[in-house]
Amino acid sequence: MIGAIATRGYGYRLVLAVASLATLAAVFWLQSRYPNLNEKALMGGALELQDPLSFEAKYQLDPAWPLWKRIAYTTINWIYTNRRGMMFGVLFGAVFLTMLRYLPRRSFKSGFANALLGVGIGAPLGVCVNCASPIVAGMYRGGTRAETTLAAMIASPTFNIIVVTMAFALLPFYLAATKMLLTLAIVLIFVPLICRALPKWQLQVTDSAVDSCIINPIQPGANKAENLGRGILGFLRDFLQDFWYIARMTVPLMILAGFLGAVVATLVPFEHLSDVQVNIATLFIVALVGIFAPVPMAFDVVLAAVLLNGGLPIGLVMVLLMTLGSFSIYSFMIVSQTISSK
Repeated sequence: MIGAIATRGYGYRLVLAVASLATLAAVFWLQSRYPNLNEKALMGGALELQDPLSFEAKYQLDPAWPLWKRIAYTTINWIYTNRRGMMFGVLFGAVFLTMLRYLPRRSFKSGFANALLGVGIGAPLGVCVNCASPIVAGMYRGGTRAETTLAAMIASPTFNIIVVTMAFALLPFYLAATKMLLTLAIVLIFVPLICRALPKWQLQVTDSAVDSCIINPIQPGANKAENLGRGILGFLRDFLQDFWYIARMTVPLMILAGFLGAVVATLVPFEHLSDVQVNIATLFIVALVGIFAPVPMAFDVVLAAVLLNGGLPIGLVMVLLMTLGSFSIYSFMIVSQTISSK
């Protein structure tokens, strides 16, 4: 396929895009993500949360501070905790979109098969659902099917091998197994079913729509192969355009989501949930809090273990375990903007 692409003049650009993706992934996974996850896994139940939404707090909160100040500093701590993952997400999403310029759009006829492909893409990413959102935005705008992008976004924070190991190490087996099985059902069954409710044109961005959202799109009729110099310049131009598109779409929403999550986490502290009576209404409210909060990778597993040891009713623990890491107000904003608010 690379040979065919090269005859259209995209060969060097494609090689540069693939090399850039591999370099970004290697640097992020080997120097940041997996060392941090390994450290969290080794600390296990001794790991403490320094902030309502973060593992590490750049600024320690004082309970005597006024509400606005605690919200402001929780927002800053959230941005500080997620800065590397978000930077990786924006860069990876931009390079992914650039690479998809040079490849023909490919998908399966079955929505369930497309969702399974999304699991295969998302599980190794090793990023939280917030950091995965810019990546899947780039995938979708590049022509990847909606089932694949949504499945990848949800699979990334749940099916990463270290997060799975942490879940079974820190939580009772039945809790960890229930989370994995239910999330797998959501990704492989409910995501394709939900996507069937979308208009056909929203399931996948067409080639013409991809070109229309890109400045100076590559002309399909350009059959003259580029030399290395022109290929490098072309790739850099394409990447900068795609980076600007992903950054301006996601970064402002990222900051807004951190602020909204800080408001919710400050007004409804997780440690106060142990006093809540378990019923349909409280389960629903806790689920909304869990879905709303944009938490970092593995935060759901660690918080569930902490709250379980602190005496939180098992029903509320399960609700938070299912909702905290799988979705957030930020991923909702990105999905609404790129695919559909449905």
